[in-house]
Amino acid sequence: MNRNVRKKVEKAFNLKIKEEQCFPWGKSSFFQFESNDTKNKKNIDRLSRSSSIVTVYPNVEHKSHIHPGYEEILYGLEGETIHSSNNNHFILRKGNLGIIYSGEQHIMVNNTDMPAQFLSIVYPTIPDMGETITIEDVELLELVKITNLDTILGKLADNASLSVSLIDVSGNLLNESDKFPTFCKLCIREKLGNCIINQNNCVNSPEYKLSVFCCKFNVYSVQSPITINGRLLGYLGCGYGRKTLPSQEKNLIKKFFSEEVHKIALKEYFKLGFANHHHLNSVAEVLALVSSSLVRVIIQAAREKQIDMYKLNLSIDKQRKAELENTLNEAKFRLLEAQVNPHFLFNTLNTIAQASFMEGAHTAASLTHALANLLRCSLGKVENLISIKEEMNYVNDYLFIQKNRFSTRFTVEVRVSYKVEKVKIPFMTIMVLVENSIIHGFSNISYQGQLIINAFLEDGFGVIQVIDNGCGLSDEIIEQVNAFKEESTLQKSTFKGIGLKNIYKRLQYYYGDNFEFNISVMKGKKTRVIIKLPLVE
Repeated sequence: MNRNVRKKVEKAFNLKIKEEQCFPWGKSSFFQFESNDTKNKKNIDRLSRSSSIVTVYPNVEHKSHIHPGYEEILYGLEGETIHSSNNNHFILRKGNLGIIYSGEQHIMVNNTDMPAQFLSIVYPTIPDMGETITIEDVELLELVKITNLDTILGKLADNASLSVSLIDVSGNLLNESDKFPTFCKLCIREKLGNCIINQNNCVNSPEYKLSVFCCKFNVYSVQSPITINGRLLGYLGCGYGRKTLPSQEKNLIKKFFSEEVHKIALKEYFKLGFANHHHLNSVAEVLALVSSSLVRVIIQAAREKQIDMYKLNLSIDKQRKAELENTLNEAKFRLLEAQVNPHFLFNTLNTIAQASFMEGAHTAASLTHALANLLRCSLGKVENLISIKEEMNYVNDYLFIQKNRFSTRFTVEVRVSYKVEKVKIPFMTIMVLVENSIIHGFSNISYQGQLIINAFLEDGFGVIQVIDNGCGLSDEIIEQVNAFKEESTLQKSTFKGIGLKNIYKRLQYYYGDNFEFNISVMKGKKTRVIIKLPLVE
């Protein structure tokens, strides 16, 4: 459009021509609409992208091309053009109207010796999408792994007759599209471009919106952001065509590409098709729809993943509960095998204790009372959580009995902070550890054993330590303990240490993953067991 015609158009329509795009058959001059109406800014921007004056050169033909996703209304201004689309055929002259529907094959011819001009108004046929629901902690790479996304994007590329790209927030190209231009691949490889893929950080991109992007080599593409809950996951891109003639870019390509590459780059640049402005505008609307659809796919995939994790955790919890119930049932069964009446046993022990006390045998009386207490608590609290203070009462009874049996074999040191006395633990947790130290640790030693029991507060957790200087644990036992800790709850453990395994399983049942259970051998063959628990009172 020459300068005089441009002035007439701008004066007649009270608009400015913001951009011109040249083609072998003619050119399109696009309007710039101005408005202070912020509420309708989106519609005004869309109108700016879709309204133009089209000039068709004399004696030329715009060969068959498709209108994917947009319709075009034509209004003749001067000259004469012939238009064919599917079964529709019309001649466009000054004052005449014509329309090309979405999806139709369009051919345009100017058989005269004079340029022809018409007003073109393009509007997309894709409906607006409503707001989608939101979800956290999803990544585009996860979507690519769990869906046939390459197939979906390939069909989109075929339907739009343009290349399609999927880019994450780090600028990584996630799809392997056969139609992605070799020129763009060269540009990415040589790190010469200024597009989103070359920026390596889409979050800071100035194009954080649906937009038509033009790189420094005048290659055009549409970039549609993919966002969930206000968080940018990446961009869906489409286009990658040129809007200028190749001759205008020869020097630019030669300037940036090295001598080894620039000939190949120029050859591949010539292969790029023209990115029609109207086509890009309709593609922008399509990408907005596809991006919204991808968000729904991501959300659905994330929900299914959450459901699968919930089912797995539920199965693990059920297995833990079943294992604990089996352990408790086994303990009850062993008690029944003793074939004694607990009440009769308690009454008998109390009678012996009273008789011993009356006869002056105070040690025997104390031992009998301690044994009765242990039997009573072992039968009555098998399934309970008890406080550390209450557990230590039973431990002290047990130690009293053992010290009377082996008065010089070992010493005991107990340090329990009042701050953790009310912390709940599974019944017999400390008792089993103490029993292991005395029966197994001190059984075959020639020196005096030392048993240390500590309980204290550390970093908001209750910590229990049981340390002995006995014969120590072999590397095999340590490895077996670590192995059953790592085993899935659904696997059957091969560890033979029933007491330690039961402690771990019961802690796991009550506290899930919110606890620590570690066994180690210290310097001097000292065995140390550490249990760290949340402060449950």
